[in-house]
Amino acid sequence: MRRVSTVVEDPEASGVRRRSSAARRSGSVVSSTAPRSTLAQRTAGKFTLAGPDETPQLRLSHEPFVAPGYSDLNPSYEQPNNAKPVWSLAKPLPRVVRPGMVPTKEELLQNRQNAQLPAENSQNLGLDVDPNELELGRIPKSADPRKMAAQVEDARRQRENNFMSKILSGEAASQKPGSRMSRTSSTRMRRPSQWSGSQERLSTLDEHGSQPADENQPTRPPEYYSDEPLRPAPEEPEELDDQGKLDFPSLDDEACPEDLHPLVQELVEDEVHNNHTTWSVIRTHHREALAEALAVFVQLTIGFCADLSVTLADAGNPNTTAWAWGFATMMGIYISGGISGAHLNPAITIMLWFYRGFPKRLMPEYFAAQFIGAFCSALVAYGLYYESIQVYLASNIDTGVINSFVTNQRNTWISPQTAFFNEFIGTVFLVITVLALGDDQNAPPGAGMNSFIVGLVVACLSMVYSYQTGAAFNPSRDFGPRLALLALGYPNELFLDAYWFYGPWVGAISGAFGGAFLYDFFIFTGGESPVNYPLERTQRAMRKSRMKWKRRLHIGKKQREEAASA
Repeated sequence: MRRVSTVVEDPEASGVRRRSSAARRSGSVVSSTAPRSTLAQRTAGKFTLAGPDETPQLRLSHEPFVAPGYSDLNPSYEQPNNAKPVWSLAKPLPRVVRPGMVPTKEELLQNRQNAQLPAENSQNLGLDVDPNELELGRIPKSADPRKMAAQVEDARRQRENNFMSKILSGEAASQKPGSRMSRTSSTRMRRPSQWSGSQERLSTLDEHGSQPADENQPTRPPEYYSDEPLRPAPEEPEELDDQGKLDFPSLDDEACPEDLHPLVQELVEDEVHNNHTTWSVIRTHHREALAEALAVFVQLTIGFCADLSVTLADAGNPNTTAWAWGFATMMGIYISGGISGAHLNPAITIMLWFYRGFPKRLMPEYFAAQFIGAFCSALVAYGLYYESIQVYLASNIDTGVINSFVTNQRNTWISPQTAFFNEFIGTVFLVITVLALGDDQNAPPGAGMNSFIVGLVVACLSMVYSYQTGAAFNPSRDFGPRLALLALGYPNELFLDAYWFYGPWVGAISGAFGGAFLYDFFIFTGGESPVNYPLERTQRAMRKSRMKWKRRLHIGKKQREEAASA
């Protein structure tokens, strides 16, 4: 399907045309005209220091000039910005469906055998509740936690039943524009899922939404594309069996997978790539890792050079290094924030996997990129300042040079406990701020300000916590330079002090988990966080993951074969 770039005339310069924001995001398919929830709506008109939302006029003013025919030769340019999820520090984090949010086929079959009426748990406790109110999450607080728990269980069951009924009836990808289940700006073609035999394909509309793209595809009534919100579930279920229990659609079809979660995972966009050369194909398959490595290289090279310039001059302002690290982090996020997300930190990557659903298949190459980038940046910074370092070492010991690259207990009175919590607390505050900036239901800054703000946060934390340890908050930022110094001939005492492990590794990673837990426990409402869905769902997802890895690594294969033969 060919995409046609839509351009609008610039009233101030005749003959100069630029692409509209709607055309850039939607291509040749229908886009949602439903207004997003604004900051004023989310705060109910209350005063906030977060500032106003970005206006359509301001967004349009940032659109670049696009020459006619450019998108035909570079089709990926017309691809929507949110064609795939990017767990980025440069913009709001994606909203994804995770295993703990969706019931499995086994759970649905069990619910079918022991089906419940709406609000049955609440009514068993003598509560007079409206199922519509429960599904919308309107649960009053109570002095009795059991009453709130019963209503929460009823609300969750009702939402999940409605959601899975949509999936089983082939409407998994057919969200109405403006519905809360999809905040994307357009409805686009999706990959056929495992249930393609039981699903109907979506019809594709042009920009005006008047004609289906394929005459063989079924058409939908006009009200299907209305901007009205989803109607709440009726007080009585639509399909009841003879005993008055809810009847799910058939789950015995072979087209239904054993685990319903992969169905939701398959609703991912097919990306468009330019790929003009052989290298571009290689880059396409490793673009995230390459972007992450480049961003880390730039960030750490600038940071190490700043530390060296202050140390070697022996007269610099220590706050200079804090500002340099902050702006270097800002540069790194701007460099790869839209591609890899610019985590720049294995602790951030691990935290985003556990709390926001970052794909674990990408984690190994992210880690490799972050550590290789750190290792190379230390070598480049050392080589650039090599002559000045030799002059400095002629009259000074090498402690200052080493401290310019790695973190440690800067003074003899700093105990291991103090060093650990210095890294732990600093990372906690960093992660809380990162998640707040990435929460589109909080007050995310617009106009690409995330990168600048994260840079200021890093500068602030460096000023506060660098005195005692050097403030790593990042395993790769400390471990990569240690290996580089070891390769340059510095003594192996770099790894004899256990701080290199319990500080930048244990302190930073545990701090990242602790900060994410605090933010999700006190503020975040999204279901992708394990804090916000039942513990048994989290345990089930972890159990399935362990079983999958055991099968991949052939662990316990002999025991399974013996059990099967017996």
